Amino acid sequence: MPNALTGTRLAAIPILAAIIWTASGPVIAIGGLLFGAIAITDFIDGKLARALSAESRFGAIADPLADRLLVAVGLIGLLVLGRFHWIGPVAILARDAISIVAGTVLVRRGIPLGIDTAGKVASAVVMFGVGFGVGLEALWVDILFWSGVVLSVATFINYARSIPQRIAAGHATRPENEG
Repeated sequence: MPNALTGTRLAAIPILAAIIWTASGPVIAIGGLLFGAIAITDFIDGKLARALSAESRFGAIADPLADRLLVAVGLIGLLVLGRFHWIGPVAILARDAISIVAGTVLVRRGIPLGIDTAGKVASAVVMFGVGFGVGLEALWVDILFWSGVVLSVATFINYARSIPQRIAAGHATRPENEG
C-alpha cells in the first residue's frame, strides 16, 4: 500500500506540471490543491510503511525522489507563474541539486548522512510555502515561502560545514570494492 501511494504521487507530478504550465498566473488554485494532495500522500505513505512494517528498498528510493520532484515542479511552477522573485526558487533548486550530488558522493565514500530536525523543519516549511504559493496570493504565504528559503539555505550551510568535521573525525571510509 505505501509503495502504491508513492507510485501514485510520482504519476501525479506530471499532471501538476501540466496544470501549472498552462496557467495564466500568478497563482492557480487547482494547482495548489493538487500540490497539497500529492504532499499529503507523502505523510500517509510514510506512516503506513512504519505502521505496517512495510518499509522497502523501493520506498527508500522512490519516496525521497517523489518529494524532490514535487518540490522541484512546484518551484519551477512558481517561476513560470511569476509568483516570486526568481532568486528564491532558484536558491532552493540549487541547494537540492548540490545536496543530491554531494550526498551521493559522500555516501559512496562511507560518510553517513542524515537529516536533522532543522532540515526536516526546513523541508516542511518549503513544502508548505511552495504549495500555498502555487495556489494562493497572500502576505502570509509570501512570508512562509521566504522563511522556507532562508531555512533551506541555513540548513544547507550547516550541513556543508559539518562535512569536513566528519571527514576529519575519520567517518569517511572507502568501500573495499571501490578502486
